[in-house]
Amino acid sequence: MKKIQAILLLSIFYSGAFAQVQMQDRMNLQNLLAERAKNFSAYTTSIQKHSGIFGNKTKSDLHKSNEVLISIVTLDNDIMDALNRSLSYKTFEKTTDNYSSRDCEMKLRQSMQVTDTLTKQLSVLESKMKHPDRSALIYKTLFYLSLIGCFALWWKMRRRS
Repeated sequence: MKKIQAILLLSIFYSGAFAQVQMQDRMNLQNLLAERAKNFSAYTTSIQKHSGIFGNKTKSDLHKSNEVLISIVTLDNDIMDALNRSLSYKTFEKTTDNYSSRDCEMKLRQSMQVTDTLTKQLSVLESKMKHPDRSALIYKTLFYLSLIGCFALWWKMRRRS
């Protein structure tokens, strides 16, 4: 019983820890998405910027646009990493749940087998107690007869002397 309580306590603790990790990943993902939206708006403003002569784009305008694009791609990679981590946690949780349920089912089957075995042994012992062995009855009878015989011999010897 204590083992079951310990297992339940640990599973509750770990499920809470996994939920906390999952919440942190979600918050991280939301922050990354907000930062990506900010960078994308910065990119659209940098595309619309024409600071060159006659309204053309300058080299620095293109360079800034490329830097913003690189930061967007880097954030996209970070977002993909966060999503992969989240999916791997979900897969890990499913696998852990599957193994936990299999372990519980196996322990339940083993407990049922032990219970069946003990029940059969109990019924055999109860039937033996209800119907005592014939040899035990014969030995009891012989013991009492020999005891009576010894007592009779002792009585006879005492009468003679």
